[in-house]
Amino acid sequence: MVGDINAPKGFDPKPVIVALKPKLIDCYNQARATNPSLHGKITLRITVNEAGKTNGVDADQTNPAYDDNLVSCIDAMMKASAKFPKPGGMATVSAPLVFRP
Repeated sequence: MVGDINAPKGFDPKPVIVALKPKLIDCYNQARATNPSLHGKITLRITVNEAGKTNGVDADQTNPAYDDNLVSCIDAMMKASAKFPKPGGMATVSAPLVFRP
């Protein structure tokens, strides 16, 4: 589930993130292979460059669903797959996700 996304005014990254749900779930399932109890909320911080490409993804380590493998997988996947609209400069997006087993 994707929650309310915070992004700079005039920049709507939600359709891109929603379209990536199957790949986000794939990353979650991969992370659960080594951490079977992984579930809950994680808020991603996604840095998008002026061309709409993902520069990086990280997350607050205190989030219930924080897992190094999960965040690394999402980072690599978004760098390879996410094509955001041009934000008019650099943008940082806050995207809360909830993963359920």
